[in-house]
Amino acid sequence: MKKMYKACIKYPEWKQKHQPHFKPWLHPEQSPLPSLALSELSVQHADSLENIDESTVTESREERAGGAGGEGSDDDTSLT
Repeated sequence: MKKMYKACIKYPEWKQKHQPHFKPWLHPEQSPLPSLALSELSVQHADSLENIDESTVTESREERAGGAGGEGSDDDTSLT
């Protein structure tokens, strides 16, 4: 959750530098992905999904490296 929180805090500033008008979640015509017909989709229930234990996952590579390289970076990975 800390990783998600940090990414959310930095998102507005990051988005201003990276295609601020590109919002395919609001404007589907901007999406480079092909559309899917609803008839091709199927319902998948949560109880049928694989349960992956993430309790032993470390927070981020930034914490392992002592905080280097995340703050002022313009690359796409700087959100995480």
